[in-house]
Amino acid sequence: GGSGGGGGGGALRGGDLLLTVDGSPVRSLNEAEAASQASASVQLGVVRDGAPFAVTAPMLPSDGLGTTRVLGWAGLLLQETPDAVRAQRSVPAQGGVYASYRFYGSPPGPDE
Repeated sequence: GGSGGGGGGGALRGGDLLLTVDGSPVRSLNEAEAASQASASVQLGVVRDGAPFAVTAPMLPSDGLGTTRVLGWAGLLLQETPDAVRAQRSVPAQGGVYASYRFYGSPPGPDE
């Protein structure tokens, strides 16, 4: 969970400014990713609405792939919803289908 002020509430939100990972300053996404690789969870130093706070974030393993099967149907390429999309769009863990591609001229889209 989170600690400190700033209304952290234990979760990050859009607009939060990441300053540190486990106490080490980070200035880029690459630095933040490298600093978070060795731990099961990390302590993030964040600023929200001008107020600093800390939040502990679990690190979940991901190979970045996750697709085990794909279905072509009516010009769409369908697959299980990727974890990254699930996290961004609040899709339930056991639900949803993701249309990863729509072929040109396919029936479900407007004429191009």
